[in-house]
Amino acid sequence: MKASILTGPGKLELVNIPIPKLGSRDVLVKVDCVGICGTDVSVYRGFYNAKENIILGHEFCGEVVEVGEDVVKVKPSDYIISEASWGCNSCYWCNSGYPSYCEAPNMLGRTINGSLAEYIVVPDVVLHKIDKGVSPTEGQSAVGVATALRAVHRSGMRFQDKVLIVGPGYSGLIMLQLCKIGGAGFIVMAGTRENRLDIAKNTGADFTVNVKLNPDWEKTLLKDYVPQGFDICIEASGTVSGLLSCIKLVKKGGTVVQFGASFDMIDNLPQKDFYSREISLIGSKGGYGFYPRAVELLQNHRLKIEPLVTHNFGLDEVARAFEVMDRRLDNVLRAVVFCQK
Repeated sequence: MKASILTGPGKLELVNIPIPKLGSRDVLVKVDCVGICGTDVSVYRGFYNAKENIILGHEFCGEVVEVGEDVVKVKPSDYIISEASWGCNSCYWCNSGYPSYCEAPNMLGRTINGSLAEYIVVPDVVLHKIDKGVSPTEGQSAVGVATALRAVHRSGMRFQDKVLIVGPGYSGLIMLQLCKIGGAGFIVMAGTRENRLDIAKNTGADFTVNVKLNPDWEKTLLKDYVPQGFDICIEASGTVSGLLSCIKLVKKGGTVVQFGASFDMIDNLPQKDFYSREISLIGSKGGYGFYPRAVELLQNHRLKIEPLVTHNFGLDEVARAFEVMDRRLDNVLRAVVFCQK
């Protein structure tokens, strides 16, 4: 089979390798569509540790081709999505019911081979069937939807809450739609790129603001829209400035969710605000526990995924796909790879 191998930071090579063999609880999947996310790009850059000569890709959908002798969850011809990571089932966290905190997790595209290949082998326990009426472009979004669902859940958002999302990237735009579905009363999307803010306007934002063009945007929001501040602020840009803005704009007793991944340290954190305003700051990682709901939303076509996918590539174009994502070329928002073309 053809597979895209990461041979070193920024170096991808398309090779022919044998189709992996199945264990008794394994499933062979013919990969259809793979989404390239920020974590993939970080591994590509060498920012995250990964197994040598790894196959990248962890957000995908495809068709079951063959199953191990003990598999009963899926059968050949089923269309599936897969969880991106799962626990070791032996550490303290896994035994305590928190596999998302696993000390030695299995991670597609990092510790075990991922989905940027014609075929992938995954354990049946992490697979979820999805209707074939869901397009491949929609199907590849299941991981992103599950992680966004978990973040919104952890925010504690209630009906008619006022919500600020900083960062109209792929995940931020999915969270925007989830907040709308969840009954948020007023949603503001803040970002730096007009093309992404335009998408936000068309997917549920009540107001958008370009923080580069409006240096006083925080004061404007507090003066004209939310005098008491936002009930929920979600940092989805992966920037320290975004987090500090969320802390400034959340109301007394409100919640800030740190979702965007960042390697930076936080300077000038207003510690007093946590005492005087009783702000809650929480993190959110992964989509554990929310894959069934993600599948349900996709099958019911509650989310607009197609407008978020701006670039399509074939498997032999993976190197170009990563270059576009890494360098943010051509106003890219989300690039997907079709592995059977």
